[in-house]
Amino acid sequence: MINIAVFGFLGAVARYLCYVAVETRARQPKLATWFVNSAGSFVIGVCIGAGLSASSGIFGFLGAFTTFSTMALDSVKDFEDGQWKRGTFYISATLICGLLLFAAGYSIASV
Repeated sequence: MINIAVFGFLGAVARYLCYVAVETRARQPKLATWFVNSAGSFVIGVCIGAGLSASSGIFGFLGAFTTFSTMALDSVKDFEDGQWKRGTFYISATLICGLLLFAAGYSIASV
């Protein structure tokens, strides 16, 4: 449990730093969240494809690094503002890219 907590702390800090770096450059908070989730999906795919067990590092670090709740909140805000197309596109892009990048990472690492 302590390993998960430590890796979770490190993953949350890494998410914040990555988010700030992307958001500062792009000035698009949703793009920063999308990038973090996509990068995390790819790295999880690489780890699993490389045969690493679902260790505390994967669950703790990458679980805290990715941020489904922020994506959900951003989407709900779009829906509340009547921006149904934007919200639906954001959810779809996040899920599709996450799945594709996980598959790509898995495929690359399992060769």
